[in-house]
Amino acid sequence: MTDISPETPAGEAAAAQDAPATAEGREIELKFTLSAAGFAAALNAPLLRRDGDKAAPKKLVSVYYDTPDWDLLRQKTALRVRRSGRSPAVMTLKWRPEAESIFSRGEIEHRVRSLDPDITLFEGEPGDALRALVGDKPLVAKYETRIARTTRLLTAGAATIEAAFDEGEIVAGEKTTRLRELELELKSGPETDFYAFASTLASALPLRLDAVSKAERASHLALGSAPTPVKAKIAALSGELNLDAAIAQVILTTRDHFLSNWASLRESDDPESIHQMRVALRRLRAALAMFKRAVPCPELEAFRARAKVLATAFGAARDCDVLRDLVEAGPKPHFPEHAFDPLLAVLERRRADAYTQARLLIESAEPTLFALDLGGFVARRGWRNALTAEGLSGLTGPVGAFAAEALERLHKRALKKGRKLTSLPDEQRHECRIALKNLRYGAEFFAGAFDEDAASDFVRATAHAQNILGAHNDVATAEHFLSEPHDEKATRAAGVVLGWHAREALTADEHLSKAWKGFKAAKPFWT
Repeated sequence: MTDISPETPAGEAAAAQDAPATAEGREIELKFTLSAAGFAAALNAPLLRRDGDKAAPKKLVSVYYDTPDWDLLRQKTALRVRRSGRSPAVMTLKWRPEAESIFSRGEIEHRVRSLDPDITLFEGEPGDALRALVGDKPLVAKYETRIARTTRLLTAGAATIEAAFDEGEIVAGEKTTRLRELELELKSGPETDFYAFASTLASALPLRLDAVSKAERASHLALGSAPTPVKAKIAALSGELNLDAAIAQVILTTRDHFLSNWASLRESDDPESIHQMRVALRRLRAALAMFKRAVPCPELEAFRARAKVLATAFGAARDCDVLRDLVEAGPKPHFPEHAFDPLLAVLERRRADAYTQARLLIESAEPTLFALDLGGFVARRGWRNALTAEGLSGLTGPVGAFAAEALERLHKRALKKGRKLTSLPDEQRHECRIALKNLRYGAEFFAGAFDEDAASDFVRATAHAQNILGAHNDVATAEHFLSEPHDEKATRAAGVVLGWHAREALTADEHLSKAWKGFKAAKPFWT
């Protein structure tokens, strides 16, 4: 992606968005998972065929290496040696750059004579980083993939795209698992056309984005583990960035946070996966609202609306998780062992249904299209379309000036919403919590443009007040379920939970008053 530098004239800024996005050593790739029927449909889809496509699939065997302690895996680095028939073996190093999108990876390849990796062949910073990771430990074969790959070179607009259909298996010792994927890699041309093509495909075919690489999937098989929830990655925007680059980075960071939790939801019941997806969508909505004041682009509001619909759809599962925690961590330890089993049984049935719906949602088209559309929006810098030449030049200014104004406005709003906080009814407390949450997210986004230690203190005070209000909101939300008619034993247990948390609310208000004073005393770090 091309950033507008502070020296870029406004007239050149709009043209910069159409520059080719690929660079040497950087791979831009989208991966989709498919069912057996979906795989067959994709192979025969007109959008993914060329006249004269008759090449037989290539047999590829890739052996992945790591240290005995999995040092490469922990750093999201993959080292493999791949062979195909009688062709020379190819050793490949892949890694995920810290500041890049989840779909952008570093990649270096070398032809090798032996199937054993020779990491001395990797030069420059990537090679040095790899050798530092490995140290004096041996590299051992951990797992391998055995796939039949059909590749097609396609043209979409001005972009050249390689489509790779992979079908086969992952092998880790005695364990195996099936693999069916479609990978789209941008070989040349603008990223805008690449994303537009991917969105067209996802609208026509049952393709679902997958952020888990083959190496990560294989490592889970080898270790007997499952993907774990991923918490928010603080953007830590540098004060040297201009506003244009900051908008792109924040949107992609929040989108990637959302995507990174799909795998955990697909393969586990860990409640943190749902929670983190909702956090990601809230952070994205907060960011888009901030940016919309400076860049009046209708697409920003359209994406906010789509994010809200998705977050709301995941809400039922999250509410069940919260209520279960309220019972487990509240009255349950203080009552007979099975006193709450009837209530928890009702809740567990509702939770199972909610998680089924959440998984069906992830496998539906909208989340994939939402993520692809965001990527395309960033690639073409869609927010520029709403600006005049003067407005475009404003995007070249340092992000700190924008951040200071935005944070000051959000701070004043939070203070206003929290007046006489402990005497406010639930609905107005909820409004205060939302205001604090938006302020906190903004502070986390832009902390790097100011004194990060001072920002950390402010975020901590804001988060503390927000969390206490959040606990109060959780109880208020749970009351709807607890007040519903259940059988006699479940109803009795629900009454105990309501009474317990009503008593807790009295103490909570004392903590809230103290936390609010701490928030008001926290010094704004942007002034």
